[in-house]
Parts: sequence; structure tokens; C-alpha cells
Amino acid sequence: MRKNNVGSPGFFSDAPQRHQISAVYKDAEELTELLVTYFKEGIEGGEYCLWISPDKLTADEAKCELKKEGLDVEHYLESSQLEILPVNPFPENLTSLAPVVRELAEKGYRKTLSGGFSGFRTNFDFKNAGDFLNSCLETCEETIETVVFENNKRFTLLCTLPLEELSGKALLGLMEENDVFAKRKGEWKLLRNLEGKIELENIFLKAEKDIEAANRTKNGLIINMSHELRTPLNSVIGFSDLLLEGAFGSLNTRQSKYVNNILISGKNLLEIVNNLLDISRLEAGERNLNYEDVDIASLIGEVRMSLLSLASNKKITVEVKVDASLENVRADRTKLRQTLYNLMNNAIKFTPQKGRVTVNASKKAGMLEIKVSDSGIGLSKKDHERIFMPFIQADSSTARGYGGAGLGLYIAKNFIDLHGGKIWVESEVEKGSIFIITLPMDHKGEI
Repeated sequence: MRKNNVGSPGFFSDAPQRHQISAVYKDAEELTELLVTYFKEGIEGGEYCLWISPDKLTADEAKCELKKEGLDVEHYLESSQLEILPVNPFPENLTSLAPVVRELAEKGYRKTLSGGFSGFRTNFDFKNAGDFLNSCLETCEETIETVVFENNKRFTLLCTLPLEELSGKALLGLMEENDVFAKRKGEWKLLRNLEGKIELENIFLKAEKDIEAANRTKNGLIINMSHELRTPLNSVIGFSDLLLEGAFGSLNTRQSKYVNNILISGKNLLEIVNNLLDISRLEAGERNLNYEDVDIASLIGEVRMSLLSLASNKKITVEVKVDASLENVRADRTKLRQTLYNLMNNAIKFTPQKGRVTVNASKKAGMLEIKVSDSGIGLSKKDHERIFMPFIQADSSTARGYGGAGLGLYIAKNFIDLHGGKIWVESEVEKGSIFIITLPMDHKGEI
């Protein structure tokens, strides 16, 4: 039987709290231990308990864990004091969270009142909430406060948060606003006292300094290795080009095919090396922009020509439409070129044979707007923000089959952010994608 390291029988109920508690956990075992204690306490206190099983814990496993703690689970299930919901009812689009939380709370309250239970408790695992975490917690709290006021019954929502997704700063901010449980030295504790906060803050500050030192070492190594790799790679690419052009004599069909494979592989590897170099420079703090007047039509045409061979191999048409009235834009030409290259290369990569890629440039509301459209595999809504993170690709097996390191869009976003612009995607699965960037036409300052 698992050792129960969560304080007294009334640990959750006795802790100074609002109707919402937060807890951070390291792994699935810690999360299970926490939930078992939380719901065991609720059942023994006569509350109606709705256990929403996290991804890593099935309904049957939840029953087994409660039985290990000595509860007659079947009895509580039959009496409807305990229900285990194996499917997360919360929406993927967290902007519509409030009505779902309200419906869940109201149903729980109706169950509490009709069954004569002393209160209602449930849980929600905030996994993959990302930047929406604080707003989600606030939404839940506001919604619950309203329901509690209307029904005047005890309500407890335990919000569990994976520690690996929280920075030290985020956790400290969470502690300022919420009652937060965490496992410290083998025991679950409420992190609310000043001494505990100072101790954690010192730990996080030291960890951040160690991470910064490690990052500097890593970035220095990548920058040095990138320079060392680029020289031989450029030689491989250059000599492959010469061989294909027949500079050293004609090649037969099989030889041409193999040399062309060497050329393509060399270019792909060089692209990855260049992307790693760009990321290392960004992480090292190299964020200067060299502004100059950039002819957008000329720049897009230049990028199109550099990708023409890749498009031709797949018989993809790359069409460029630039508004004739569009004047020059003030921007860092090199970084803007890299951004366009990454977006157009991405569009060609994910567009099937004989497809079409379109690049549109125009002026809207004083901003330069560039759209890169493709007729490729498209993206689900949950991937619209994820794909701008480093080493991330769309989550489908189809997308993974296209290869790549998942760096191009991350770099593009960083370069556009540096210019004070925006980048986003509009896409649906099997309906292609449109990547849109907007930039100020005339940037007066220098970064």
C-alpha cells in the first residue's frame, strides 16, 4: 500500500483557503497520491465527490487506489456519493471554459442537494494550459464563487498543476494568489508562510543562475560547432552542384540520382545548422536589427528563386502577388529574408505534389501584410500556437512524416517580434494553411 504523506485527515478542509485549492506535482505517482487523499477526505466528510481522471489514470485505477486506502468504493459508487469521470469534460479552447465550469458546478450542486450531502468537491488537471494558466484559474474561481453564493453549500475544486510546466517565477506568482500544496521533503505541505516562500525563491534563483550558465556554455558550443560544420557542408553542396552540372564529365542516370540525393541532404543539414545558429544567437541576447529600406517585391522574388528547385521537384506552383502601390519597408533585410524563406519553405514542404503555394503582400492600416498560403495538410486548432515553439511540429503522424527539426517557425516568430510585428496561422486539417505576418511600414527607432 502506498504511504500516505498528506498530513491530518482534514488536511484540505482545515487549510486556510477559498473554494479553490491549487497543488503542484512532480509525476503521475504524486498526482495519484494527492487525489486519493483529497477524495478520501471528501467521502469520509459526507461530501459528494466527482473524480475527473487525469490522462494517466483510468477510472478502474482510481477505484483500485481508493480501495487500497480502505474505502468500500462500490458502496459509495452505488449510493452516488462518488462518481469517477474517465473523460476530461473541459474544452480544448480554454476561452470557453467558464460555461463548462458553471455547468459542472451546478450539476454537482444539484447532486449534493438531492442526495443530502454536506458539500461537493471535484478536481481539474491543468495540463498544457501554458500562458492561459492564470486566466483559467481566475475563470474557475469567479465561476465557482457565483455558484457557491447562489447555493450556499460547501464547494472545493482542487486544481492540479504539473511542476515541469511551471517556471519558478510562475510558481511564486501562483503562491501569492492561491493556497498551493506541494510535496516537500517527503510530505505534502501548504506553501503559504513567508519562510517557505523565501526558501523556494532562493532555490529558484540558484536554479535560474545554473540554467543561465548552462545555456551560455551550450550556446557557445553550438555557435562554434555550427561554424565548423558549415565549411565542409558548403564544400559538399558546392561539389555536388558541379558534378550535376557536368563540370567534371557527364554522369549516368544512377550517378545523377545519387549526387542529387547528396545535394538535397547537404542543403537540409545546412538549413538545420543555420537554424540552430540563429536560435543560439537569439538565446545569447543578439537581438540587434540593422534597418534599411527593403523592396518587398524584390525580396520575395529572391526567396522564390532560391526555393524554385525544391518546388519544381514536387511540381508545385509558387505564385507571388505584390500590390503595385506597395512602397519599401524599413526592416532588417537579412532577418526578413530568413523569415520569408522559412515560411515559404514550410509551405512547399507540406504541400503535396502538383499543389500551389501563394505569397501575397499588401499594405493594410499602415502595416505591411504578407500572407503565405499553401494547399497542404493543414493544422488542428490546438496546434496553431504550439508550432511556433522550438522543436515542435504538428502532432499528427502525417506531419511528422515530412521531417525537419521544427525550428523555422520559432525563428520566424522571434524575428517578427523583434520588428514589433505579429505572426499567426489560419488553418484547418486537410484545408491548407495561411501564415500571416504584419510589420510596421516605417520603423523610426533602432533596436
